[in-house]
Amino acid sequence: MTEDYRHCDTEHLRDYPGCFEECGHDVCTGGTLVAEVKPISLLDQIKEVRGARLRLEVAKLEKEQSFTEWEKANTDLLQEVNSAFAEVTTSETLLRELTVKAYNETGSKTPAPGVGIREVTKLEYDPKEALKWAMSHQIALSLDKKSFEGFAKATPLDFVEVKTEPQATIATDLNKALEEKK
Repeated sequence: MTEDYRHCDTEHLRDYPGCFEECGHDVCTGGTLVAEVKPISLLDQIKEVRGARLRLEVAKLEKEQSFTEWEKANTDLLQEVNSAFAEVTTSETLLRELTVKAYNETGSKTPAPGVGIREVTKLEYDPKEALKWAMSHQIALSLDKKSFEGFAKATPLDFVEVKTEPQATIATDLNKALEEKK
């Protein structure tokens, strides 16, 4: 790539969407990828991720800008949708109330065309009593994994093995990280 294209920012990418500093891609006009070179090193992959993030940032920005313009151009339509939604919600709530009332009066599960009654079993109980019962019967118990692991980290338990595993992190600003490397 020429020196003119080495520092790709959001504005530059709008004009040259395929241009990324040492991204590992051969680029034809218009930014269409002609051949993709598979990363062969950690540094190559860092640059690949940086380029992918930049492309995502540009796409999100363009989407947001386009959506904002669409919202401005369609204010009346959006207001109409919101009004219609509120009307449907209110109407459906009243229809459900009238359907339940008709069911209570007639016992019919199909009191009118297009509406029906589904009988749902609901349980009401004191959660403390339910836990007490579950503990005494040793059933219906589940482990709160997050709380247990927090406790196990703070207080060693003989049946818990504590291991340290490496977990990769990726800098949010790869441009800055790569600049510092130079």
